[in-house]
Amino acid sequence: MTKPVKTCYYETTKEGLRGTMDNHEFMEEMYLAAVRQLRTIVFEINYITGQSYASPLFEEYFGVKTIHNEDFTKDEATADIVYKEDIQLYQTLFSEKRGERTVICRFVTKGGDINWYRVVLQYNLLETGEVEKVIGTMKDVSDEIRSSAALQYHRDYDTLTGAPNAQRFTEEVSRLLIWDNGHNHAMIVFDIERFKVINDLYGMRTGDLVLMHIADCLKETVKPPDTYCRMHSDVFCICMTYETKGNIIRFIEKFKKRLEDNKFECDINTSYGVYLPDNSDLLEVNLMCDRAALAKRRIKDNAMQFCAFYDEEYRNEIVKNSQIEAEMEHALAEHQFVMYLQPKFNLENGEIVGAEVLARWKHPTKGMIQPDDFIPLFERNGFIIKLDEYMWEEACKAIQGWRKEGRRQFPVSVNVSRYHIFNRNIEQILERLLKKYDLTPGDLSLEITETMFFDNADDLYYLLKRLQEMGFRLEVDDFGSGYSSLNMLRNVPVDVIKIDKGFLDDTLNSEKGKVVIRHTIAMAKELQLQIIAEGVETTEHVNFLRGSHCDVAQGYYFAKPMPLEEFNKLKF
Repeated sequence: MTKPVKTCYYETTKEGLRGTMDNHEFMEEMYLAAVRQLRTIVFEINYITGQSYASPLFEEYFGVKTIHNEDFTKDEATADIVYKEDIQLYQTLFSEKRGERTVICRFVTKGGDINWYRVVLQYNLLETGEVEKVIGTMKDVSDEIRSSAALQYHRDYDTLTGAPNAQRFTEEVSRLLIWDNGHNHAMIVFDIERFKVINDLYGMRTGDLVLMHIADCLKETVKPPDTYCRMHSDVFCICMTYETKGNIIRFIEKFKKRLEDNKFECDINTSYGVYLPDNSDLLEVNLMCDRAALAKRRIKDNAMQFCAFYDEEYRNEIVKNSQIEAEMEHALAEHQFVMYLQPKFNLENGEIVGAEVLARWKHPTKGMIQPDDFIPLFERNGFIIKLDEYMWEEACKAIQGWRKEGRRQFPVSVNVSRYHIFNRNIEQILERLLKKYDLTPGDLSLEITETMFFDNADDLYYLLKRLQEMGFRLEVDDFGSGYSSLNMLRNVPVDVIKIDKGFLDDTLNSEKGKVVIRHTIAMAKELQLQIIAEGVETTEHVNFLRGSHCDVAQGYYFAKPMPLEEFNKLKF
């Protein structure tokens, strides 16, 4: 019966090798050829006979023909072969002469190169437990080590700046907070004010150089166990130990000054948020960074402040604002925003001569939300544009209703946010509303706050000029609250100025203040501007304003803001 092919091959192979198995020289050549192909040094040291052997690659690499026992065990013998900083590591191979032992360390080649080798020793023992011999291999793993180091570097470090990245920072801080919980730690997050402007004006290369400069300053300033990272974009984080808040502020001031000491054409202005974790209730590192970033939001665009500390009160405010933002679109669609009106009174005869539209939020579960709780937020996120337009239409509806009822007509004041300066459709929106409700521009007074004139003065001027030419009355609200009031009157087309409540309260407390108000009223009349005093709350206010020939007043002395239904009960 014919044998299977596999069996025949095996037997044929066995028979073919039988004559060569005893040929030691042939086998040695084959073996050495194999290890040479693998670029692996093979050696053997016999502790009993004192004989040793090394494959030719050992001499090729290190310029040494033979290996002696001492060469691999004593400092003086290995000094020229094993890299000096790795001798102690290398000698761990011989700390326990049994079994297999491995170490990766550096050796110095005959050419002076320093390469990484994986050394593996296998100890052979006699029955007595005495070491008979050790068989070893050495393989150059430099490329492997360098490749691994490169991968590790890209995993742990930012490629642009060389700073630790967020992942490495998180790992280091996590270990630090566990093993160094006897110290106080501060989490600091900072970024560059108007970094986009730097990129746009000076080029992205300059932006990159600025980021690299920051990383260099961090490397020079932050010393272990403190650590730092480039989180993303222009955002950096520092975790530092401290004793008092004063230590943190002084550190930030010193670091900030160091950043600003540079040769760039652009300024490097940075703002900092600080979170102080409680050692008894440590959060995840990313949450600590989030809280520090949250603190930093308090000072964004505030040139007078560069550092803020996190507190729960501010966090609660942020949470509340987030809830408001999540509901604002729905609230507008469901008509939860309600128009309130505060009447304006002629100081001579007491007649209603106008009204100001104010927004209130009638929430189905939270009740009435006051404007101070949502107007500033809407101004920051831009939603104020939609709210303004909604209130404009509510005002137009009310005016149309009064006209149909045959009531006396007067202009109704509506607020115009600073965002409308850039709204190219504002004229069309107003024209559409007037046409829809059959009104004229004179039926509406457009209120602009004085602070709007500080930014984008040219754009604002041209917008107001166009609106005035269309027939709208223009009012400047909060007049006297800024420091450019007179200059604003000289350059900006307006019809009415409203004296700010705070200005009225402060000035009435001194004779100089009273003189200022009197002259402001007189100046307005010379400029043919109507003047309105707002925030009038006392008899003293009323008497002084009448004596100063003020035209119109509004405030709690006369009437509080009220819903349309209540306003309609007034006589006008």
